[in-house]
Amino acid sequence: MEGFGLRYQMSGINAAIGLAQLPHFEKTETTRRSLWRAYRRALAGLDRVRLVDVDPDRSVPHLCQVLIPRRDEVHVRMKARGIGVGVHYPPNHLQPAFAEWRRDLPSTEQVGQEILTLPFHQHLTKTDIDQVVTALGQALKTVGAASCARS
Repeated sequence: MEGFGLRYQMSGINAAIGLAQLPHFEKTETTRRSLWRAYRRALAGLDRVRLVDVDPDRSVPHLCQVLIPRRDEVHVRMKARGIGVGVHYPPNHLQPAFAEWRRDLPSTEQVGQEILTLPFHQHLTKTDIDQVVTALGQALKTVGAASCARS
């Protein structure tokens, strides 16, 4: 982020899309909660992988994120395998727009170097999740970041 932007209101078309999706919310909610729990179970078998925990009983997860060592190397390996991982929400205080107020926040900076967003949407299957987690375990082994129970 290089500078400050403007606040924009939702467009009419985005509102129409949201209204059209609203009748399907309960199914989406149930599916997302189930998939997030499937990730939690699958990730439990990987060493040095910490799930960014949410309470799926009180929220509807929109991301599934993990904290891992050597994130950037793992990210490259996962992308090379065609797995749509990402990095959401890098620390704000490190963005150029906030340089004037920058200060050291070591915990935030550490998390910023470790956080990886795994593919997560209501059309995933449990098989997809197993494939993502298996690939994550293999990538971690390849970069020397973990010994994994899965392979």
